Amino acid sequence: MQGWWPNLLQGAFSAIIGGVVAAITAWGVVVATRRHDRDTLLEIEARNAAIELFVMLAELDTKLTQALDNGVPLGNVTNSREWTVTVLKAEVAMFTLGRDPGRQFSQEVGDLRRALELAEGHELPCENLLHSASTALQTLTDHLANWMMKGRHRV
Repeated sequence: MQGWWPNLLQGAFSAIIGGVVAAITAWGVVVATRRHDRDTLLEIEARNAAIELFVMLAELDTKLTQALDNGVPLGNVTNSREWTVTVLKAEVAMFTLGRDPGRQFSQEVGDLRRALELAEGHELPCENLLHSASTALQTLTDHLANWMMKGRHRV
């Protein structure tokens, strides 16, 4: 009769330890899945914002080309609601991906904004200012294209 107590206690402790280990493992899987889902959603949001910005930058490139080739005034770009909303949305989305991508993106957007502010609003376009804006635009566009294609060139 005395031999069954140690077996009962050993079985009970094994069950408790196994249950605790199973609970911790399940919690870890749930946390990892949620983190992955959150990261995936943030990247999707950032990609959508980048695509919107990319489209706006393509339109801006057309305006810059017309100003350079035909002498058409650039007009005010950086004061528009479209510029502010699109750039702000993309900038916030890039910072959700991390400090370094956000910082680099913010720097390139700031460079473009400064170049455009110098080039816009002149009745007669100033060619060197338009070239500076075009260069800053190309830098930002290349950065966005490379980021959007990240991981797509693997062989």
